Amino acid sequence: MGYFMGQALKKQTKPAAVEKMSTSDDSISKILEKRKSAELILGFAGPVGCGIKLTIAEAKSALESIGYEVYLIKLSAFIENSIAKREIKVDEVGYEERSISVKRILTLQDGGNELRKAKGTSILAEFAIKEIVMLRGEQKERDGEFSGELMEYVPERTAYLIDQIKHPDEVSLLRTVYGQLFHLIGVISVTEKRKARLTGDKVSTWEISDLMERDRRQEEDNGQQLDKALQMADFFVSTDHGTAPSIQRKLKRFLGLLHGENGITPTQQEYGMYAAYSAGLKSACLSRQVGAAISDRSGKIVSTGCNDVPKAMGGLYSSEDHTHDRRCVHREEQICFNDREKNSHKADIELALKKLKKGTTGEPLIEEDQIETVLKAVFKASHISDLIEFSRAVHAEMDAIISLARAGTPGMVGANLYTTTFPCHSCARHIVAAGIMKVYYIEPYEKSLAQKLHGDAIAFETEDDDIEKVEYSSHPTSSMVRFIHFEGVAPRQYLNFFMMTKRKEKDIGTVIKIVPRDAPKAVSQYLDDYRTFETKVVKRLTEPNLVLKELGSK
Repeated sequence: MGYFMGQALKKQTKPAAVEKMSTSDDSISKILEKRKSAELILGFAGPVGCGIKLTIAEAKSALESIGYEVYLIKLSAFIENSIAKREIKVDEVGYEERSISVKRILTLQDGGNELRKAKGTSILAEFAIKEIVMLRGEQKERDGEFSGELMEYVPERTAYLIDQIKHPDEVSLLRTVYGQLFHLIGVISVTEKRKARLTGDKVSTWEISDLMERDRRQEEDNGQQLDKALQMADFFVSTDHGTAPSIQRKLKRFLGLLHGENGITPTQQEYGMYAAYSAGLKSACLSRQVGAAISDRSGKIVSTGCNDVPKAMGGLYSSEDHTHDRRCVHREEQICFNDREKNSHKADIELALKKLKKGTTGEPLIEEDQIETVLKAVFKASHISDLIEFSRAVHAEMDAIISLARAGTPGMVGANLYTTTFPCHSCARHIVAAGIMKVYYIEPYEKSLAQKLHGDAIAFETEDDDIEKVEYSSHPTSSMVRFIHFEGVAPRQYLNFFMMTKRKEKDIGTVIKIVPRDAPKAVSQYLDDYRTFETKVVKRLTEPNLVLKELGSK
């Protein structure tokens, strides 16, 4: 027993009081439950032209309809303010030929990059956190009944909407600070719809492609990394139907799940992607964990797979192989074989560069102090670093396909495949050959050449309408495999959102109707840290009345 706990128990001279407290309406568990926060922080991430403005407006409306006071925090305002104060400088060379709306987007992109470069990659999230604290202070001042310190103020239902997140480090900081109070909503839309919106905003055709690529991913660490931020979302919403009611319906479903509304169950997409995600956790690949699942036409999961090393007689190595497990992480070499081979090629290139001579003089063509610079340039231009051919692992999509074939189970033709990461070009050609109809994915994959190599067989960036409900032969993508971005509750939140805790009244059997307007959040976060709570628990044994007062118990 620790010293502090021991001293606290020594002071407790009436054991009966302890027993009484455990059965009281003011038991410590019930008191601590009252410390759940009623606040909610929603971040929004989405590519340029995705319709994020409408999505945020509909989120505000949906939140207000269930009793939230809503504040909008625009990260672009922090960038503009930093430029106006000359804290950062944006080089506007090349902006002259751009339209007014594009100039503003470029200014914000470059301004954000300069801020991240000067003050760290999470700086915009830090600005947002500061703004939340200030808004809470204003809310406290309006609350005439509370006159204590801001740290002690407990706000009623309040939601802060952050528009918009462009870097994964911003997501990480907000999750670290706010825990389960923070949720990231990923707004997705197919390329053609995004182009149409940008054209409607008077952006010229020649500017659109450059703007979209620039927005999606930049090489520098301080640059926009939207793809990486987007894949961290808790909920994905597509704006492709282009109507406010469609977006409102999806957001109300999300808020219903967030507040424990019973009767909302997973869609086929959500169930399939969770199966893929959980399968991926079996992988011990040193590069990344990827999972895949195949569902037949009825939606039944018939096969799952992960990326890992194959073993003789079929299947992949797993924890059940014990000492016979020969995956890279357990081998004597302790190295990724794919990286080893690529580094071997890099060493060969370096040796070849050193051997190059000038004409007949025999002098080195490249000076010794320039070898490393030239080597980096050649290695990057050759795309050797992007090669995946030297890996020992079977990819998740292939494992799912092979497992189904090995078992002799029907269901491949016309099936849907769910994968946590966009398929590589090698998997893509096998997916096409297998007869799979749709592929759902979350994370983009830069190294994939699928679009370049198989544009004749695969339709990329397509909407998820059900082609079986229309005349099959008349549909523009009916004869192609369709790759579709996943929509719905992300696998990382699947258990939190779909775990039903209250379903019916005991002994009566009637449904317990949970209405978001009246219900606390099912995915909760406490106002206090665990060290504060453990101190209160110990104090409860010695000074129960003081603890009741400190925690606001009536």
